[in-house]
Amino acid sequence: MSRRRAGLLSIALFAAAAAPCAPAFARGISEAALIAAARGATLRDIGAGEETCDAATRIDVWLKALVGAQAAAVRWSGGPCALVDPNDPSDAHSWPYCADAAISLRHPKDKNDAPLVEIYLEAPHGGRPGKAYAFRAIMLTKDGGDLSRARQEFEADWRARFPPGPGAPKPCEE
Repeated sequence: MSRRRAGLLSIALFAAAAAPCAPAFARGISEAALIAAARGATLRDIGAGEETCDAATRIDVWLKALVGAQAAAVRWSGGPCALVDPNDPSDAHSWPYCADAAISLRHPKDKNDAPLVEIYLEAPHGGRPGKAYAFRAIMLTKDGGDLSRARQEFEADWRARFPPGPGAPKPCEE
């Protein structure tokens, strides 16, 4: 495993362990409000301005359809962002407004096999969370831990590891 992938895997393990312990408030915004803002945001919000055929789909609906029967549960939490690459100067190394979806797999490879999706939210306005604006995710692939910065990357990793069965929703064709 490369040094970068090993570092990303350690970020993921830390993030997965930290997610259930997220603080109840992120600078005055409740965990429930962060979660609701992320789940209710659309793929357009986190798509860097891309218009895709599924842009109006809510994040929680998209994630549930993607993980399907492979997930035993998806647990949402809110608080400080955890999926950052400390070697990338473009990453915000400390941002308090995120919501995480920790995916418990039905058949994990090992005890550390816990994919995590993170939605970044803008600073609050009027006591409410800001708009969703960025996506990060990490999961084990055949090459080790992989940090995705776009939901399409995560979808590709997920489908490579868990090929969709008959009747599964097809990826959005551009």
